[in-house]
Amino acid sequence: MYKNIVYGIFLTLLVVSFSFLYIFVRHIPPNLKGVLFSLNKKHLLFSFLSLFSFHTFDNLRVFFISRALGLRYPFWYGYQVSLVSTFGATITPAHLGGEVFPFYTLRRVGGEIAQILSIITLKGFAGLIFYLLFFPFMLENLVKHPEKGLELLLMIGSLLVIFGLVFMVAKAVFKKRPQIISVSFLFRLKFNFFKYLLICKKFFKIHKKVFFLAILFSLLMYFSFLMVGIFLVKAFRQEAPFWALFSNQLPLLYAIFISPTPGGSGVGELGAIVVFKDFLTVESIGIFAMLWRILSQYLSAMIGGVIFFVMGTKDLLNKKNSQTKHSFF
Repeated sequence: MYKNIVYGIFLTLLVVSFSFLYIFVRHIPPNLKGVLFSLNKKHLLFSFLSLFSFHTFDNLRVFFISRALGLRYPFWYGYQVSLVSTFGATITPAHLGGEVFPFYTLRRVGGEIAQILSIITLKGFAGLIFYLLFFPFMLENLVKHPEKGLELLLMIGSLLVIFGLVFMVAKAVFKKRPQIISVSFLFRLKFNFFKYLLICKKFFKIHKKVFFLAILFSLLMYFSFLMVGIFLVKAFRQEAPFWALFSNQLPLLYAIFISPTPGGSGVGELGAIVVFKDFLTVESIGIFAMLWRILSQYLSAMIGGVIFFVMGTKDLLNKKNSQTKHSFF
């Protein structure tokens, strides 16, 4: 597992480095320091608070679902679950790690496999509601701005071809199928599958209000994510209608979600230039794109990564100490 995580981190850093380098060469102005010092501090703070709000609502939806299913842990620990999930989503394609890493963080507080699988499924369905509700608005935006949609599709298509070729070359060279999840874990997953179905069925029968609450928190979570970009535009002292800023981000949000690159890296950075260029000056668009990606994803991923490796180190030391005590006695 740790080997795959290291590969994911390396690949993410590679894509992000190339994306940032491209932006730096093409879009960073000579007066970089002047642009940064001229940022509106109040709206920059609001952008940070929107990020905190994103993790708070993510924490709340998992916290309430977990409580309803009998899994209890301190509320502050839920922030660690959220941040580690962001780290997992950032280093895996299509954000798959965001659904896998809670198996580790929630197992640490006594969660059973069937229980955790139910939590992940329920919060996933709650989050899917946002994408279903705002899909018509996303399509409307693409109809109004077809050139932006075409640029995003070309971006995703190009990265899909590149990553497909890299995958085939890696498979031919190493002659080993990359394994994200261990065989033993998959066996336990199959063993707990029927228990998982019963838990989900019971949840929808007894805890409908909790699920609707999870939907509400999911909607507020994604609103908070979009507010990061809105406040950041205002931090660059640019004024634009709220709905224009909100709706223009929707195609990019969907593009990042389906991107073949880890955490939508590359698509997020370059896509931000495509989506926000109408609202910002030529001098500020490059800096904005980099700041937006750092604030909206990479900052949380870095913090989550540190938390994950601290957790892993503690667990390994505890396991080693436990084995030493048993061997002593």
